[in-house]
Amino acid sequence: MTTAAIVQARSTQFQDKDLILQSLGEKTALIRVLDRCARIAGVDQVICTIPESEVETQLALEILRNGHLLSVGPDSDPLSDLTHAVEDYGVETVVLVSAASPFIDPGICAKVLELYDSASADYACNTMPALFPRGLECEVFPAVLAAEANRIAREDYAREDATLWMREHVYLQKANLRGPGGGLESLNWMVSNQAQLDQARLLFDELGEAAGEASAAELAALCLRRPDLSGEISEAAGEGNPVAHLRADIESAVASLKIAA
Repeated sequence: MTTAAIVQARSTQFQDKDLILQSLGEKTALIRVLDRCARIAGVDQVICTIPESEVETQLALEILRNGHLLSVGPDSDPLSDLTHAVEDYGVETVVLVSAASPFIDPGICAKVLELYDSASADYACNTMPALFPRGLECEVFPAVLAAEANRIAREDYAREDATLWMREHVYLQKANLRGPGGGLESLNWMVSNQAQLDQARLLFDELGEAAGEASAAELAALCLRRPDLSGEISEAAGEGNPVAHLRADIESAVASLKIAA
């Protein structure tokens, strides 16, 4: 059974379309995401999807020359791109990670994948409710659900958010890896605009290339000691977690970050 980490890289997702090709240390922000996904236990492949309109751009070259798989989907919407990638590489289980998550923690993603298997859930994540720092979001689901969502979803908003149909479906069993909370959910390690990229670069300035492999626990401990090194979520700026109001049917025990501040 093929399990793939899929990262959807559409430049239109970002205020600056070249943002994910900007540097974080010695690599681009996008490659930081893909390299971390390659370290998720239980993942066989890392696939980056882009729309057809970007196939002859620097974005496609960056993915390929760093040794990651590329899927070129239709220009229509993220849900179509996701379904195309699943079919293209014969994926059976999807681990979906945002292209704006250069500090995604492979260990946390592996726990979400384990929960998906152990709970026999239709869908698993770590955002129902959202109690991890922003930028650690991970979703796991079977490829057949992506195909079903692609068949059923008609509204633009449901196709722009590739997993919305799954999260809101009443009869699908959803499992959640519960985050530590306690204020850690206010930390924001997403990189979706220039200000957030500048903030992420402060972590690399502090840790050097070690920031590229630092765990969420290590980053959180550093940010607690040095609040200036991490931005906070701004609801006014639209940075609040979009699934915060949803609750899973199954919830794990609290997943501690084991911070030694």
